[in-house]
Amino acid sequence: MPLFVAKRDLPGITPDALVSAGVRAKTCCAEMTREGDSVRWIRSFFLPGTSQTHCYFEAASQEAVAEANTRARIPFTEIVEVVEMTPETV
Repeated sequence: MPLFVAKRDLPGITPDALVSAGVRAKTCCAEMTREGDSVRWIRSFFLPGTSQTHCYFEAASQEAVAEANTRARIPFTEIVEVVEMTPETV
C-alpha cells in the first residue's frame, strides 16, 4: 500500500497538544478503516527547531490521508506520496 507524509507547520504547539493530535489521528484512522477506507498512521516526527511535524501514513490514496487528518482536526500544509528507504533496503 502507498505511503504518504502529511507535512505540518505547528508553531507554539505544546507536548500535550501533540499527544492529543496523535490520539485523534489514531482514532480517525481506525474509524475510517472500519468504514472500509483503510488508513494507518505509522509514526510522526516533530522538528522543534522549525515547529514542523512530518506524519507518515499508509493508505490507498492521498485523499484518504487528507480525510483522516481533516476528521482528526489536524492541519496540514501538504500531503505527498513517499518512497521508504531503510538501511535494510539499500
